[in-house]
Amino acid sequence: MKNVKILGFPLWLYAVLTLIMVILGAMDWMPGNMLGSLAFALIVGTLLGYIGNQIPVWKTWFGGGMLFTCLVAGAMNTFHLIGPNAQKAINIFNGKTGFLDFYICMLITGSVLALERKVLIKSFVGYIPTILGGVVCALGLAGAVGQLTGIGWVNAVCNYAIPIMGGGNGAGIQPMSRMWGAATGMDGNSWYATAFAVISLGNLMAVIMSAFLNKVGEMKPSLTGHGQLIRGAENLTADKQEFHPEFADYATGLALGLVCYCTADLYAAHVSVINNYFHLGFTIHKFAYMVVFIALLNVSNILPHNVKAGAIGMQRFFVSYMSYPLMITVGIGTTLEDYAKVFVNPANLLVIVVTVFGAMLGTLLVGSLFHYYPVEGMLTAGLCMANGGGSGDVQCLGAANRMEMMSYAQISSRIGGAIMLVIASYFFGKFL
Repeated sequence: MKNVKILGFPLWLYAVLTLIMVILGAMDWMPGNMLGSLAFALIVGTLLGYIGNQIPVWKTWFGGGMLFTCLVAGAMNTFHLIGPNAQKAINIFNGKTGFLDFYICMLITGSVLALERKVLIKSFVGYIPTILGGVVCALGLAGAVGQLTGIGWVNAVCNYAIPIMGGGNGAGIQPMSRMWGAATGMDGNSWYATAFAVISLGNLMAVIMSAFLNKVGEMKPSLTGHGQLIRGAENLTADKQEFHPEFADYATGLALGLVCYCTADLYAAHVSVINNYFHLGFTIHKFAYMVVFIALLNVSNILPHNVKAGAIGMQRFFVSYMSYPLMITVGIGTTLEDYAKVFVNPANLLVIVVTVFGAMLGTLLVGSLFHYYPVEGMLTAGLCMANGGGSGDVQCLGAANRMEMMSYAQISSRIGGAIMLVIASYFFGKFL
């Protein structure tokens, strides 16, 4: 224990820092701004992540420190172990202040620029068909199990499978609840409350299966590309070209990611024809456009090596040191009841399980046509469709130790989520 260090601190000093932040949070004395929220998340979240990664069985099969941190944060909220003002500050820091967006922004920038140009083009060509394969299989299996268990196939598909595959909360079940209300003439908030519990448990199942896929890849290396999607293609990174980023290059990578995010935000809000002129009932999220913009920069080959290396360095920093702090800010907005209330009816749980399994099976079958590695294909095109959106992508990729695949995960959550809104609109209007 004398040799253990967390965030570079010796264990005794880290224990003191943790005690300070726990007392400040519990007594509601924590500064209600970004500084207080980040201090609590960085110290307490990193410790929880460290503990979760030491627990036998859990660290191998159930997501390790990532899921452990999220669940403990949910317990803090459930049992009121943190003051209301501190909790509000952390929720604002994660949401309105944009910590989650910042994290995803850095991961997208580094992960897309890390791909060799030919690999990037080939991998995206078959990605949408692979997503659709998972959607068809997930909805089909959910409907079949719903019919066999007495829930009914319409109920299983519309109230379970579609929310799970819908891209999370803000871009998924929130607009879906309005569609549901318009189709039924009832209050969409009642559907939303149940759907939130369903996607929470679906996300938990997706995280567990992500950890399972990681273990499968370790036991059978031929099934995984270790973060590479396509068989036979090397996942080259800029820093393999004998370039080591300096401090200024990290600032360069940071600036590039932030400007691309702002550009994508502007494009999605004011320029995009799909979002602003066609009125199709759904919009394409800014992160999807950000993936496209950075991919174009990569394919054009106009960025110097030091810019790419700086962006990849920032990505690695966030993956290494900001993942557990992010998980505690995500988890603090949930409660354990969100997961528990879905267990009341075992048939409900079964439908959720087969939906997630169907997402994996469909992407495995279609992804094989495009020579995708089974582990990476099922993880990104399948489980990142069945999780809780942006935060779910972080949890799943973290549990599978494949954070470098964030660009694919965001295509699933954003473009895949937009596709699910179209599917939801059809099913709600046709069958409810």
